[in-house]
Amino acid sequence: MEEDYGFSDFKIKRTPSVTEKKVTSTRRPSTASSYARNAGGTSSVTGTLSRSVARVIKRRKHVVLLGLDGSGKTTILMRLKYDAKLDTTPTVGFNHEKIRAGGFRWSAWDVGGGERVRSLWATYTRGTDGVVFVVDASANADTMEEARLELARIMKVQLLAKAIAIEMGRTPPPLLVMANFQDRKQARSAPAIAKCLSLPVEGQAPPSGAVPVSCWAVACVCAVTGDGLDEAFATLRHLIDNGATQPAKRKKIPGEWWR
Repeated sequence: MEEDYGFSDFKIKRTPSVTEKKVTSTRRPSTASSYARNAGGTSSVTGTLSRSVARVIKRRKHVVLLGLDGSGKTTILMRLKYDAKLDTTPTVGFNHEKIRAGGFRWSAWDVGGGERVRSLWATYTRGTDGVVFVVDASANADTMEEARLELARIMKVQLLAKAIAIEMGRTPPPLLVMANFQDRKQARSAPAIAKCLSLPVEGQAPPSGAVPVSCWAVACVCAVTGDGLDEAFATLRHLIDNGATQPAKRKKIPGEWWR
C-alpha cells in the first residue's frame, strides 16, 4: 500500500508500517520548501547558514593597496596569498585577492601605480575600510617626492569621503604606509618615511604641504621575505577598529611603526 501526497512540484511516496495509523490532513504544503519549513527543517538550517555567512562577511575588511609603480604592491599581495615570492609584472588595472594577514580576513584590491591608472585610485577607495600606501623605502628623493604628491592628492579626495562617513556614523578609513624593501641597505626607517611624506605628527606643527590625514601609521615591511607584513596588517586592523582614540593600546601592537 502506498500513499501519494501529491505535492505540486514533486511526489513523495512511502510505505506505512503495519501499526501506523493513516492520518488525513485537509491542509497540505504546496511546495517542498514549505513542507520543510512546516517540519522545522530548512528554516533553521538556512537561518544558521545566513548568520554564519554574515559573521564571516562582517569580519572580513576591505582594503585597497595604492602606490607608485614598482613599489611592491603586487608582490605584497602575492606573498600574503601564496606565502611565496612570485614573479610579477606591472599591474595595468587591478588585482583582487581574499587573504589572511595579521590574524584577520581581508578583501584586498591592488591597483596599478602607473601614471595613467592613478586617476582611478579614488574609485577604489570608496567604501573601503583602510587605505594602504606602499612606498619603496630605498627610493631616491625625487621618487619619494612623487609619492608624497600622489598620497596628498588621494588623501584630499578622502576628506570628502571622511565627511560622508562621519555623516553616516561610520569611522573614516585610516591610512597605513608600508615602507617596503627593508632588505636593502639604503632603506629608510619609519620616522624617515613619515617625514618624507609630510605626515602630520601629534603635538607638532604640521609641515609644509602636510598630507591631510589624522589616523595613520607607518610599518616597515619586506615583500620579498614577508617580514613585517602580518604585524602591519594587525596594526591596520587595530586602527580600523579603534581609530585614533586609544593611543595607549596602540603602543602594544607588535612590529615597527611610528605615529
